[in-house]
Amino acid sequence: MHIESGSINQCAFLTCSHSPQCTTQNQTCCAYILKHSLLFIDTFFKHHNLSYVIIYGTLLGAVRNKTIIPWTKDIDIGILNRKYLLTKKIRDELYQHGFHLFEAVGLPRLCVHKNNSNTMLLATQDTRHKPPDSIYEVQAYIDLYSVSKINDAQTTSNTSLFSVQSSSSHQSLISFQNRITIDEQTFSTIDNIEEHLVYFYTKEYMHDIVPK
Repeated sequence: MHIESGSINQCAFLTCSHSPQCTTQNQTCCAYILKHSLLFIDTFFKHHNLSYVIIYGTLLGAVRNKTIIPWTKDIDIGILNRKYLLTKKIRDELYQHGFHLFEAVGLPRLCVHKNNSNTMLLATQDTRHKPPDSIYEVQAYIDLYSVSKINDAQTTSNTSLFSVQSSSSHQSLISFQNRITIDEQTFSTIDNIEEHLVYFYTKEYMHDIVPK
């Protein structure tokens, strides 16, 4: 199933802040939009019996600060049923709930669409500016990485080995029983958290790293 990459212009043009002082409580912060986008995805996926896990930078923020990294532009999740998620039925339902599914740089992503009825998510929308025409102009979105099960892998009885898209050299253990906390709410994640964070962010992952 292919998503039109040009449809990125359905995303709202937001001017939300990525300041290190930002929190998920401030409507002018991108972290606020990301937090509420994640809450929606959690509810939506449960309704459709879709499994997902928190990975990469979102997992880093949860482990290090128990919240969303204030200067990040995205939420990183691994999804197990990409084909179903990309069907027209699901895309249309997502749109009805105020979110737009698009593709950029070979990855499905989800943004707040420009006609979202939730005014809190659009508090920083600049309607005078033309809609985004590249991923670099979208200030808050969810990255949807495909997660594939590695068959015949030797693991414990309730844990399976998976490969996450774009990181095939690193394998993730997933039992769907491990949880992490973001703003006092728990979400599913991988089992081998420390190994994952060291691999992608080095042994210094607990130290604050502000992007250049």
